[in-house]
Amino acid sequence: FYYLVFSSAMIITFVYYIQHRESLRRQRLEEANERLTRSEEALHLLNSELEARVEARTRDLAAKNAELERAWEAAKQADVIKSQFLASMSHELRTPLNAILNFTEFVAMGMMGNVNERQKDALDKSLDSGRHLLALINDVLDITKIESGMLRLFVETAVDLSDVLETTQTTAQTLLKGKEVEFHSSIDTPIPIITADKRRIKQVLLNLISNACKFTEEGEISLRVHNEGDSLLVTVSDTGPGIKSEDFGRIFEPFQQTETGIQHTGGTGLGLAISKRLVEAHDGELWVESEVGRGSTFYFRIPHRPESLKQTLMAVER
Repeated sequence: FYYLVFSSAMIITFVYYIQHRESLRRQRLEEANERLTRSEEALHLLNSELEARVEARTRDLAAKNAELERAWEAAKQADVIKSQFLASMSHELRTPLNAILNFTEFVAMGMMGNVNERQKDALDKSLDSGRHLLALINDVLDITKIESGMLRLFVETAVDLSDVLETTQTTAQTLLKGKEVEFHSSIDTPIPIITADKRRIKQVLLNLISNACKFTEEGEISLRVHNEGDSLLVTVSDTGPGIKSEDFGRIFEPFQQTETGIQHTGGTGLGLAISKRLVEAHDGELWVESEVGRGSTFYFRIPHRPESLKQTLMAVER
């Protein structure tokens, strides 16, 4: 009897214990479910807030992008107007300036009456200043046409650069008068016949040579023209002050000059920028190698028959 009572009590106690544990487990499960529900509600709230912020930020970005696009279009329009204005003004300035130069030259030559030495000297100085101003105007006109896409090349299919190179060498000799600088040239013969805008190639050559003559006070300047398969390589070397490596890219940008350039020549800083773009218009490349204190070497290479110029000629023929 006692064994049965004890066994029954143990069974009842065990059952009660099991029920109590089950009750605790259910209570904990309910609490966990409640916490999960609250977490889900909080997460949903956070998601809603995040979506609202993303939507607001997207609207802000869209508005800013639209504003930037409007500003970009306005800037492009302003740049076009600026280019058109500069091109127009350059043309308008060149016409009266050429007339002034011509009449001044007539007076200096005595075609309108005798002039004494002091008057002739003043007239010659006026002519030099006028020609310098005309060169600056031409540079501004060229870079304006290049940047606005208005530059048109006068392409010829049978260009002989012999006379251009002869003129370049004569110019170098003239610019070096009074300086202790020797001029050397090495030109392959015969010079290949190329397709190009002859006047623009001459402009590039004279620009590089005149720069070398301006910057070189002693030593030597050399012009080398070599035929390389289907391209022509032109090299202009000098023993001038040289260029810092960090300035290699800057000197080919419009209106940019090194400190040495400003001290030596002043100017607008357009010559190299124009030259680089003219060479590139012939499917070529222009670059520099230099070391401070040891001079500079400018190279440009152009193909004999540039593909872009062929296409231009075909379009004209059609």
